[in-house]
Amino acid sequence: MFTHLIIIFFLFFPNFSFSKTCKPKIIKVQNEIEEKLKICDRGDKLLVLYDIKVDANDLILKICDLKYTVISRDETKTIYKRNSGLSLICIFNPSFN
Repeated sequence: MFTHLIIIFFLFFPNFSFSKTCKPKIIKVQNEIEEKLKICDRGDKLLVLYDIKVDANDLILKICDLKYTVISRDETKTIYKRNSGLSLICIFNPSFN
């Protein structure tokens, strides 16, 4: 009985069952977005670090599935450290032009 419930869950929520966490390298400029996110698949949980020069609103619109929560955190106090900056967590659903 329990195994039937698990199978039904995976059938109705396939993105949840097969999604992975994708963490690309830091995006330093706007035109790197598409290139750096080639390693991610649609539906992945996405953790993106990006530089202050990248427009956060444009980034969210291009890469996030807005049906789900988008979490953003500002770490500008530590911008001088390697791989630090602004971060964004969302479900990956690209809409590159």
